[in-house]
Amino acid sequence: MGRLYYEKKYDPTQPKAFAGEGQGFSDHLDKVARLIPSEIIAGYLTMIGFVGSVKNIQVQNVIAWIVFAIGLILTPIYLNNVAEADKPKRNHLILSTVAFIVWAYVTTGKQLLQTISPDIFDQAVASIVLVAFSLISAAIPLNK
Repeated sequence: MGRLYYEKKYDPTQPKAFAGEGQGFSDHLDKVARLIPSEIIAGYLTMIGFVGSVKNIQVQNVIAWIVFAIGLILTPIYLNNVAEADKPKRNHLILSTVAFIVWAYVTTGKQLLQTISPDIFDQAVASIVLVAFSLISAAIPLNK
């Protein structure tokens, strides 16, 4: 069984309510999260949760970015290893890696970006990025 996420095809003859129209913020976040392996999400959230326990603030900042890099690097590696051999995966690996960046920015961007500057993260910008990525990703064919 493959672990790559392929969006469901909706019947255009059905009413819009049944075709997935009118998505909210949590629907967009869920869609982006489904592109990322749950093991990567769980590992990332667990590790980033421990970062606040590091006593030295400079070390804490470095470890936060190392945890982000681990998730970013492991996303395509993990998906490549679990993908079915006969299914296309290139676009999926690229899209899932970008999805990890977007998801991490939305969920833990404030924690990460405060290591650079306390005022650099903006929740409204994170929301715009999330919805834009969700819309753009729908146009990218995952069957290549």
